[in-house]
Amino acid sequence: MNDSLISIWSANFNAATSTVVIPDGCRDLIVKTLGNEKPNWLVSPLYDRPELVQIEASCNYIGFRLSPGAEIKERELLDYIETKQLHVEDVKDFISDFISTERSIEEALSCFASEMGSVKQVSAQLGVSTRTLQRLVLSKTQRTPSYWLQLARIRKAARSLSQGVYLVDVAENFGFADQSHMNREFQRWFALTPVQVLNSPAIIRQLNDKGYA
Repeated sequence: MNDSLISIWSANFNAATSTVVIPDGCRDLIVKTLGNEKPNWLVSPLYDRPELVQIEASCNYIGFRLSPGAEIKERELLDYIETKQLHVEDVKDFISDFISTERSIEEALSCFASEMGSVKQVSAQLGVSTRTLQRLVLSKTQRTPSYWLQLARIRKAARSLSQGVYLVDVAENFGFADQSHMNREFQRWFALTPVQVLNSPAIIRQLNDKGYA
């Protein structure tokens, strides 16, 4: 598997439904097949908030999850698939021609995910100025360092939830100002409270899938 391709997933729906997709720091190459219709290929956006996705009956999805920070030649990739009339089985053979990840971005995102602290602390660890790090991350990912720091924190905090764990302790362990601050961040990223996340199997599954942090 190409280094920029971190997982392959699939989902089948017999009946029309809807599902919520939460931010995971990744973009996916997705092929959607509705009944006997021609497959539709797309590249998902990098989500900033939960998105409600409407799904038709008899719909099948296969997704190729790309690593956080991967740069995608999106238009060229989709045109190539269309022109060559390629199939799902072919993806691993050509996707590396359209995907790249700079080592500097991999290092920066890894630091943001490792609870090293502020942007200033991460820039010191990487040996660059704060301004240089901010420019680099924004130019390569179209998101600020704060986005990645906050996304890593909320995903880790959400995965740490379990019955019997006090929310005030989770808030303290992951550097939130207090429980109210943590609750607001859960609402921002998941549109759910911590208790609602804990009681949402579909959200828990997404949090445990391959993604950022």
